[in-house]
Amino acid sequence: MTMRDSSNSYGTVSRFNHWIGALFVLTLLGIGLYFGTLPRGDELRYWKKMHIAVGTVAIAFLLFRVVWHMRTNLPQPMPQKPVLRLLTRAVHGLLLLGIVILVVTGPLSIWATGRSFGIFDLLQIPSPFPPFKSWHEPLEDIHGFVANAMIGLIGLHVLAVLKHQLFDRDNILARMIGRR
Repeated sequence: MTMRDSSNSYGTVSRFNHWIGALFVLTLLGIGLYFGTLPRGDELRYWKKMHIAVGTVAIAFLLFRVVWHMRTNLPQPMPQKPVLRLLTRAVHGLLLLGIVILVVTGPLSIWATGRSFGIFDLLQIPSPFPPFKSWHEPLEDIHGFVANAMIGLIGLHVLAVLKHQLFDRDNILARMIGRR
């Protein structure tokens, strides 16, 4: 098992990045969707703090995932029609772009109010900017829009894996779990 990707399989670092990134993104989306349904109060504040705490931990992992993906030689794409290959590249690219946008707009939306963000009371990252409150709502709107777009993109990604596994039978999932 190699650390780096080869022409026909993902290396250990890419597989770890993919699965830890997926875990963080799905967790953050789930928490965000949940607290979006709550009325103002203690429970809402708790889940928002949880979202921020998990997001703070996730920032380094998610940014490393994007940088690693951009700097590594990826395995050859699975054989498929050119339009599907283009769609695959587009979905992967949009997922990575979505991660970057979420990682940027999350902290910025908090800093826009002049507050710090972090992991509960264990670590706080103060704003490097003076408050720019007029940006808070637009940044939150962008964050929410991109989060919703990510749900659709993740759905397409999962459907593509199922297509490859069940219909094409090319065992693409083996590339991401280290069996190939």
